Amino acid sequence: MLDRTTGEFLAGRPYAKQTWAKGLDDRGRPIVNPGSEPSEKGSLIWPSLNGATVWFSPSYSPVSKLFYVAAREMGSTYFKREADYKPATFFAGGGEEALPTDDNWGAVRALEPATGKQRWEFRLKLPPWAGVMSTAGGLVFGGTYEGIFFALDAITGKPLWDIQTGGSIIANPISFNIDGRQHVAIAADHVLYVFGR
Repeated sequence: MLDRTTGEFLAGRPYAKQTWAKGLDDRGRPIVNPGSEPSEKGSLIWPSLNGATVWFSPSYSPVSKLFYVAAREMGSTYFKREADYKPATFFAGGGEEALPTDDNWGAVRALEPATGKQRWEFRLKLPPWAGVMSTAGGLVFGGTYEGIFFALDAITGKPLWDIQTGGSIIANPISFNIDGRQHVAIAADHVLYVFGR
């Protein structure tokens, strides 16, 4: 958490498993754990490069006063070794070995913005690639890699509704109004699903 006028660091805490830092200093900089750098034997680190969260959107609700995030619980072993650079190809510099898929999972988590304390968690089988959206009606929408589009109660995290779309969801839900009627939409593979009430 930062002061919005000065940018001053106020507080911070992890919302996903992390093993490479033992905390934050007074300026909000990570205090790195010794031995968490890549090594020739390999160093197991949580979260991995694709863990915790990446590009997809979180959501804040002024109604519930909670911050919602789709979290990816993933770890990887990182190696320090010689790597051949080939122009115009992906270059990671060393090596990464992801944990088996069975060791990875995801969740939608509701956090208190001022403290970072977790209020509730809705567990997902696989790490999500979709963001979340909260609404004034007290709902949180999200999607899974397995193709399930769902709605949760914003206060309790209780699942209220879901539908199998038949395609992986790697998009953020959106909501819009047409002629006074609210709609929610999600893209799954190459199909756009629109739900109205």
